[in-house]
Amino acid sequence: MPVKRRNFLLFAVALAAAAQAPRPLGGSPGPWSTQEEESFLISAQIETVEPAGKGVTHSLKALLSDGIRQHSAHIQTVDLYLPEFRGRDGSVETDFRDSWKFNVAAYRLARLLHLTNMVPVCVERPFQGKPAAFSWWVDNVGMDERERLARHLHPPDIPRWNRQMDIIRTFDQLIYNMDRSQENLLITTDWDVWMIDHTRAFRDSHELRNADAVTKCPPDLLRSLKALRRRDVEQQMGDLLTPAEIDGLMARRDRIVAKIEAQAPPSIMQ
Repeated sequence: MPVKRRNFLLFAVALAAAAQAPRPLGGSPGPWSTQEEESFLISAQIETVEPAGKGVTHSLKALLSDGIRQHSAHIQTVDLYLPEFRGRDGSVETDFRDSWKFNVAAYRLARLLHLTNMVPVCVERPFQGKPAAFSWWVDNVGMDERERLARHLHPPDIPRWNRQMDIIRTFDQLIYNMDRSQENLLITTDWDVWMIDHTRAFRDSHELRNADAVTKCPPDLLRSLKALRRRDVEQQMGDLLTPAEIDGLMARRDRIVAKIEAQAPPSIMQ
């Protein structure tokens, strides 16, 4: 075969392979829309499954493929109820819930609040005969918050970092998150922070778990909180949360908005 023709064929094969190769995902913004990620998580075939490596709920990491692209997902099937639960810190919680449903609910709420750049896409999908949460595996993770603190690393853009932390604290109070461990804050190589693992959230309390944590709220998030309507929450999350849990969510929203609006304008992050 002539050299020129052979080189042309090799180039054509390389182009075809590149077109079929999985697109690298992750970062903000990513090459896929959230709608594409949702569809992929719902319909892509499961190729391999292995332990996720962290956590106490025996979650899994699965490699998915739609025949063209591949990407990993975090699978959680935990759905636990206990009349009483004693935490490692000695705290006692009655009517304890640890459920995959809350992970899906957290994503759907983040979608309503325009926070899908900080909460990975998560969908409901059966796994081995059980209902489960399939979450988008966050790409380009450099460390989690525990590692960052242990290594004494500081973000290059402090105002941006502080804004992300303010959003996280506000979101955790909104969902009454019982388990925001440092390992559940993933930090990418671009210093984007992702909130993962919300299976111990959405209690029915009308009070904030820690009102002192709500000190600043970016104006765009405050607008989204004020625009949040119960009918939208019921439509998006009514299959995952009880009416009492939705009551608690909306009451906590009201408390957060009231607390932020009662503060002097300089305390609201610009």
